[in-house]
Amino acid sequence: MKLKTLKFLMLTAISAIALSLATHAYSQTATPTQGFVATVAEVRSYPTKFPVAEPNYTSKRARDFSPFTKTLANFSPGRRQALDKQLLEATVPKMQQLMASGDLTATELVVYYLDRIRCYDINKLNSVMELNPDALAIAQKLDAERKAGKVRGGMHGIPVLLKDNIATGDKMHTTAGAYALKDWRANRDALLVQQLRKAGAVILGKANLSEWANYLDPSMPSGFSALGGQTRNPYGAFDPLGSSSGSAVSVAANLTAVSVGSETQGSVVQPSRINDVVGLKTSYGLVSGDYIIPLVAWADVAGPIGRTVTDVATLLTAMVGTPVDAKPDFTKFLSLEAARKRRVGVATYGKAFVEEKIKQAIESDRAPGSKQPTENELAEARQIFNQRYDAQNRQFQAAIATLRKQKIEVVEIVATKLPKEDLQLTPPVLEYSFKNDLNRFLAQAKGIPVKSLAKIIEINKADPTNRIPYGQRYIEASQNTAITDEEGAATKATLKTTATNALNQLFETNNISVLIVPTNEVFAHAPSGFPALDIPSGFSPVGEPQGIKLIGRYLGESDIIAVGYAYEQATLARKSPNLNATIATFKNLNQAVPKKY
Repeated sequence: MKLKTLKFLMLTAISAIALSLATHAYSQTATPTQGFVATVAEVRSYPTKFPVAEPNYTSKRARDFSPFTKTLANFSPGRRQALDKQLLEATVPKMQQLMASGDLTATELVVYYLDRIRCYDINKLNSVMELNPDALAIAQKLDAERKAGKVRGGMHGIPVLLKDNIATGDKMHTTAGAYALKDWRANRDALLVQQLRKAGAVILGKANLSEWANYLDPSMPSGFSALGGQTRNPYGAFDPLGSSSGSAVSVAANLTAVSVGSETQGSVVQPSRINDVVGLKTSYGLVSGDYIIPLVAWADVAGPIGRTVTDVATLLTAMVGTPVDAKPDFTKFLSLEAARKRRVGVATYGKAFVEEKIKQAIESDRAPGSKQPTENELAEARQIFNQRYDAQNRQFQAAIATLRKQKIEVVEIVATKLPKEDLQLTPPVLEYSFKNDLNRFLAQAKGIPVKSLAKIIEINKADPTNRIPYGQRYIEASQNTAITDEEGAATKATLKTTATNALNQLFETNNISVLIVPTNEVFAHAPSGFPALDIPSGFSPVGEPQGIKLIGRYLGESDIIAVGYAYEQATLARKSPNLNATIATFKNLNQAVPKKY
């Protein structure tokens, strides 16, 4: 066996882990073999230097503050400073306490966030796509309800940003960031938005995203859309990741209380990890997918993003589309007592893992007449693997120690025993599903200006410099897919069944209700529809936010919320970003000139 074989396998493992299959979460090293195009040799042309400048193009949407001009003019520096002390990093329950005591109103909370968006986001972080012109009026109505003694629940008067693929039947647009949908105002709210309004949430606006849920072109940076511009990481020169980039960045930067993102495979947990917030990829079907622009309809889910597990649980409770008398309250699982009722499996990447990887490499090279590797070759191979996985293993050993200190039962699971890396949504699945599911959505959506993917491609080609400055190879590949409906259905059934069985077997074999793995680990929870929760775990030596991912059984949100809360409270790893310092690095970046449509 040759050492280069081990090195090749090592690079393959790194590539797979980095991708988290890139539907919504590309690494800058991603290649199209893992990221939706058929040409294996082609390498994704991805920016390696962050923050990313915007191209010279003209489709970026202007953010309209005109409905709030007078109110913002009356927002004094003194009041801003006082509210900073009360509201920066405040939880949703804390905001409720302030409103209950009369020290804060929902109206003033909206003004506070509008002021921060104006200061830190416009042509800077670019996390907010559009503001709701009725936000103040909604907040005032909710304040009147509170004064009259009516409080709808934990989200009463709390501002929420929605990813711009979630339809709202109001004065805002729903576009997925795409030029072809720039004029569409949906005829009604998505069901999850209806639920939020009933719960008393203030829909503050729409969050920017990676266009078409990061499925436009392999060279497009995460966080870019034609209408929204380039979203940037509030912690510095790091990828914001996608596609729920704006949803995660806005929460991290304290531009909103909470937000809603969506995920097919990585799009909530990955941007949450890199922007140091908590993000929940919900079990498929727990939150309604009604009137959300799809990527892969049978895998897409909406999920809450917050600065704490408490806020995520509070928002999730409001989002769940079940009858009021049967609606679950996920906040009741926010306790150490609840966490101690769960047995947790934690993936480990230590000596046993390295030896298993080397064994696999040797077995894969059993060609006739091949020689066994020498001791020197094995030693070098171990060094390669140890260097790659050392920091990861230390992170997870620390997590094990944290949980055990809290008297939570933990079992270590060697990472090679996890489900295979190929249990993910592959390029053919994405190509077929995007065309099929998007066309179905466009055909049914009322008042939408285009009715097919083919028409969208045609519109983009009419002015590619300004409408698709990075190209549109992914959606063109989708339009030209040769996969039949029969083949698509068969692939879906096989992948979903295999992934579900693999995860169920892992949970049952180890008698666990929660599994902890790296947030960027390629994993089976996307096609299986199982839930996943990202929790901040600290920072790398260069200041990049780190996280761990908790995976639960299907509809096991209560399990991962309980354990996630216990871990969060023990570590308190999240830190607020220094926005002034980060934004100071944006001065020499090109900014596209916004356009009013």
